[in-house]
Amino acid sequence: MTALVLAAAGTAAATDVSADQEWVEKSAGQKYALRAPNNKYVRVEMNDTGKYEWRLKAVSSEVKSWERFTVHTNHPNQNITSLRSESTGFFATPEFVDTGDRQGMLRARGGNLGSWQQFETDFSDAPGEKAGSHWVTFKTVADGYAQRYVDIDTDGTLRATSDTPVKFLLQPVDSSRNPGQGTPPQAFGPVAETQLNVMTWNVCGNNNDGCDWTDERAGAAELTDAIKARLKVNGQYPDAVFFQEFCEKHAKPVERMLETETGRQWDVRFAPIHNRVDGVDVQKQCAMGPAPDRLDRGAYGVAIAVPEENTFYQRYDFSSPSDKEQRSGLCASIPSKAAVLCTGHLSAGPPYDDLTKDGYWRITQGRELQELAAQWEKWGYRPVFGGDMNVVPPALEADVAHGGPSSALVPVYDHYLECSQGDDPSNPRKGDFTANGSGGKPTRKLDYIFAPRTAKFVNCKVSATDGKSDHWSLHGLVTLPAK
Repeated sequence: MTALVLAAAGTAAATDVSADQEWVEKSAGQKYALRAPNNKYVRVEMNDTGKYEWRLKAVSSEVKSWERFTVHTNHPNQNITSLRSESTGFFATPEFVDTGDRQGMLRARGGNLGSWQQFETDFSDAPGEKAGSHWVTFKTVADGYAQRYVDIDTDGTLRATSDTPVKFLLQPVDSSRNPGQGTPPQAFGPVAETQLNVMTWNVCGNNNDGCDWTDERAGAAELTDAIKARLKVNGQYPDAVFFQEFCEKHAKPVERMLETETGRQWDVRFAPIHNRVDGVDVQKQCAMGPAPDRLDRGAYGVAIAVPEENTFYQRYDFSSPSDKEQRSGLCASIPSKAAVLCTGHLSAGPPYDDLTKDGYWRITQGRELQELAAQWEKWGYRPVFGGDMNVVPPALEADVAHGGPSSALVPVYDHYLECSQGDDPSNPRKGDFTANGSGGKPTRKLDYIFAPRTAKFVNCKVSATDGKSDHWSLHGLVTLPAK
């Protein structure tokens, strides 16, 4: 399991960027710089006007916000990827229909991930370069146009006009909000006994014919309404919310809804789940919306909503089968409460991700989840974590064909208290069902909230309805002892 940290990006003027830029900057996805054959870094030229606006140009000697990109795909297990500018929120798009000095020019102007924004990419190892770097070539795949490789011209402008491959260096950008290089700020202490009201919900926001979203794809307005309808339990709003199967561009709308509904300031952060392309982890896109709008909802993954005081958040990549989704977790610190909130979404069993007879990948991920929580305890934080674990609890003793393996969450239960256990870790390792409904009711427990064994859950409740998902939300009110 590896950890990557998100840094805040510089924000451009609203007139210069995609309307979605404010939403996508909430993501903890890996950022990259692109070094061209002239040894300069590619940047989005915001100072150009008219026909040159937002062109990609290899002219920079250092990497700042205008030189950072994210890599995306909506083609699992294929070498088809796209580059999105972190600063604008737009995808790199060649000018196919233009002639003259704009012919083939790459501009960060694509709002949706269509064929013009996609490239056949060939990644290869880059020995001697920064760890995680890869050489890459980009070849256009747009329907109806001759395929060309991306190259640079004499002034560094990127153009899709070459008949032969041209190698660029895709270089990961280390971006820590804190100089501690992966270590959060010191937790406050001593702290008094603390209550946290936590909610977790797999919103089924991608594309699933078992969910009831319009055209099987959750839209921002529809999603925020559904979340708002289930926020209060016993008259209390949550202090933190964990989301799974969430779309990146919904983070900001959900944040705004929470602030309006609760009268408090929130921070909603997103972490992508990846597909692996030639050894490179590329952000998986949420399925596009239906025609004619073809709405791009950003990457697919998990999200967490915490109080605005959060100053440190980190994405964790769980071990996953190389040809399946690379599963992610996300943590955010609350220093004043000496608490960390984390969510994750483990691999699904047959016939999806973890196809091993013993559930090897989810057993591994369960151990990594426990180790993640333990690491935060070493940093002085009290972990409260959960989400969709994609396995039933140990007391049900199920095999992989029936929601197991039962052993996958044993390391977590051995060290932490689950919501349904109340105040006693010796209580049965089971709980009310939360997912896979039949006849309007859930039939399996797949969703969990854990806390330290010294904590007490004074309330653990499953929502009355699924609310347009194949999961019911789980709510837990936990008391953390003084520290």
